[in-house]
Amino acid sequence: MEARRNARKVAVQAIFQFFFSKDDISKILDEFCSYRIKETRNYKKKYDIDFFQDIVIGVYKNEKKIIKLIESNLSQNWMIDRVDLTMQAIISLAIYELISYENIPLQVIINEYVSIANQYLDKSNTGFINGILENIAKNIRKT
Repeated sequence: MEARRNARKVAVQAIFQFFFSKDDISKILDEFCSYRIKETRNYKKKYDIDFFQDIVIGVYKNEKKIIKLIESNLSQNWMIDRVDLTMQAIISLAIYELISYENIPLQVIINEYVSIANQYLDKSNTGFINGILENIAKNIRKT
């Protein structure tokens, strides 16, 4: 569980970097796997590298579909460009997990990403993320 939580945290950073720079995703993955994650291993943090790579590549490959899902859940006056890139990264990764990891309970996914959002954003933004993920989750996983 800790290894996946840590993988999610660095995945948010990797997807943010991709959204911001539009660099080649394999270059970004290589940088994270070879340097950033490797360096922090000295501090005894555990990472699920396969999970990290899967969710980052998953967001990359499904970016248009994910962005459409986000846009369809924004109010009429909001465009995706108004949503902070950190928020976009967090929401995108959560959506990919909701779609691709049906074995992980949706509330676990939402809680994990809201917890990550708390590290970067203020309460109003984490509330926004929680609300949009709850809406999207209802549509993705009809329970």
